[in-house]
Amino acid sequence: MNKTRAGISLALAAMTLLSACGNGGGNNDGGEAKGSGPASSPAASGAAGENAGGKLKPEKLKIVLYGDESNRMKELAKTEFNDIVKKEINAEIEFQFLPWTEYGGGKTDLMLSTGEDFATYTDTNYMVKSVAKGLYADLTPYMDGPAAADMKKTVDDNSFKAFQLNGKQYAVPVGNKPNSGEFYSALVRQDLLEEAGMQSVSSLAELEQFYDKVHAAHPELIGFAGTDARRMLMYEYTDKNLYWQNDFLAVDESAKDDKIISWFETPEFKAYAQIMRDWYKKDIIPKYAATNTPQLTSDWNSGKAMFWSGTAARPFEGAAAISQAVPTAKLENDFLSRDLPKISRGTYSTAWFVSANSPDPERYVLFFNLLQKNQELYDLFAYGIKDKDYTLDENGRLARLTTDSLVPDWLLMNKNFMRFDKTVSEDFIQKYKAWDDDAIISKTAGFNFDNAPVKNEETKINGVFSEFLVPIASGFVDYDAYFPKALDKLKAAGFDKYMAEYQKQFSAWYAAKNG
Repeated sequence: MNKTRAGISLALAAMTLLSACGNGGGNNDGGEAKGSGPASSPAASGAAGENAGGKLKPEKLKIVLYGDESNRMKELAKTEFNDIVKKEINAEIEFQFLPWTEYGGGKTDLMLSTGEDFATYTDTNYMVKSVAKGLYADLTPYMDGPAAADMKKTVDDNSFKAFQLNGKQYAVPVGNKPNSGEFYSALVRQDLLEEAGMQSVSSLAELEQFYDKVHAAHPELIGFAGTDARRMLMYEYTDKNLYWQNDFLAVDESAKDDKIISWFETPEFKAYAQIMRDWYKKDIIPKYAATNTPQLTSDWNSGKAMFWSGTAARPFEGAAAISQAVPTAKLENDFLSRDLPKISRGTYSTAWFVSANSPDPERYVLFFNLLQKNQELYDLFAYGIKDKDYTLDENGRLARLTTDSLVPDWLLMNKNFMRFDKTVSEDFIQKYKAWDDDAIISKTAGFNFDNAPVKNEETKINGVFSEFLVPIASGFVDYDAYFPKALDKLKAAGFDKYMAEYQKQFSAWYAAKNG
């Protein structure tokens, strides 16, 4: 997903979610979707209302989820989950779990190509490729009718637009969470910061000072638990408000134009690469990162790192894991030299698609709607049975009685319904709710690139990226010594053709949107 996703790196099973996060969302009309289900269809005759299940013919639904299925999930899928879906929309539901390696390809592609009837989640890139092959059902007819009525109140309009192609809705967004400025903040160990006699970091110099002080006291700790800080450091090396479309291309959100920027060919990349090189030399990025990147995440989760790239939710998501190793750990988001608005792509967590051969895609939409319909249903799918899987105190704070995951927390995350436990302060909850208040929606939101004309070139430049550009961008090797060869390789792979095709498609889309 941005999993910006994206890819989707969704190791959020350790989330500890707490009391209802306020009533965000609201007046959403689902974007540009047009029409509604035919008047004779069950959903169009009021299927989304109370006890609507009795008005629908029986149906069977298969929902594919990724990761490991817990024992408690198996139990609930056969009992309470199945019972409520039967009551609400007269469907029997089967949850099938696949390994994450099968997401966006593998068995998922096989199931689509062989015509299986199922639904699962997608990202925009996978959607574009799959729609081009005719593998996703068009869900447009159900977007303005009762089938999607409840989710329209709790999932924002831009999130729906993100999963449209040529005005048609091919996936239904789920989730509503503050996510602007993803990875543009520094997520710092506030407990270590205070131990070093500091309260916050607001510049690159202060961040490095924080590292120096903590390293002197705790040489066993690493500095940055990552290898990509281009967003976190952006306000230090450019006055542009850069927003990346992928590893190669960006736009300047402060410019009212349709220009696509070749990131690696900018002076900003050179400046950024120099900062990362300095960090690597100073061991702010540990030397093992060059050959063992996954170890960085392990060190962060075990409390052995000082800072990471932040998101609105990471201070409480991350604390759930780190506090097991370091009970006194506290996390805070700090922006470095930020004087530009945060950028948002929409507030969705991911989006559901329905396979093209499904005989009743509308029934799947009704199921998606259940997940974001009201507090009672959200609590059931996210947390289980009250007083058996979780308890709530007088303030609505959550305490889990089982550690088994159900429908993944990260997938459902909706600020209208999500709950927090007692470890999350009211101050943080208020900051979280207000996180998007000064954000702007990216001018690229809703644009989906069709890579078919340059698919071969894209494959080649991805190879160049991994072999030649990542080491420079991560500071492992010197920019001046290695970049000329890397650029030659990039051009030889067909980057200029890829760039031109991307610019052509975006310019056409941008002109239509703003015309």
